[in-house]
Amino acid sequence: MKNSKFKPDYFKVSYSIRTPSYYRPEDNGLGFRSEAESMAFHADCERIFRNGGWKIEYGYAVNGKSSLYLHPQQFLGTIHEELVDAVPELIAQAKLFQFQQNGKRIIEEIYDITAEQQREYIAAKRPEIEAELLKAFRTSQRKLYHDSGGLLWWNIELPIGRKYGLPALDEQVNNTAGHYVSEVFASLIASGQIIQKTINGKPVYRTVMRCELPALRRKHVISSPDTPELF
Repeated sequence: MKNSKFKPDYFKVSYSIRTPSYYRPEDNGLGFRSEAESMAFHADCERIFRNGGWKIEYGYAVNGKSSLYLHPQQFLGTIHEELVDAVPELIAQAKLFQFQQNGKRIIEEIYDITAEQQREYIAAKRPEIEAELLKAFRTSQRKLYHDSGGLLWWNIELPIGRKYGLPALDEQVNNTAGHYVSEVFASLIASGQIIQKTINGKPVYRTVMRCELPALRRKHVISSPDTPELF
């Protein structure tokens, strides 16, 4: 996601490792053969990360706001940009596992921003968010409505918020983007661009059709080429 104002301080990263004691070639299985092997692996993890200034908490290596889940095949988590290249150096000190060749993978940029900054960023995406909501609730007939099944937040608002917002270190800041989409959705209902109705005690929705608009507004609506009578 290109963004000129906010810069990512953190990255979601995976580090692939190989722990020989975790592989069971005799049955092509995975898993430690004993509790002792598992404890030895975690003790080795604790040793190398503590030497690097990290703490170990409930199976995670933690350094400030950075954390990695420690699994015998992969270390995965969100860490500060200054620590990204330091982790393979720590893994190189391990006795019971090895860093896989080309094992570092940057998955996603993560931003250490506030809820206010998230809202400022996503507000600039309002036209795209409105278009996506209108598309999501289109129907081919006036009598057809979309039933969200009570999952409007989980299936529509939060995913769209994550799509257009910045991936944030604080999960509540990620939710701020979803709440902004909720506000946009409510405004589309208030303006009549999305129709809300109750059927069998449940709220259902559809995007208003172009033919239902007043003639003056209809002139300003640019329809999608594949659905000419809809928004």
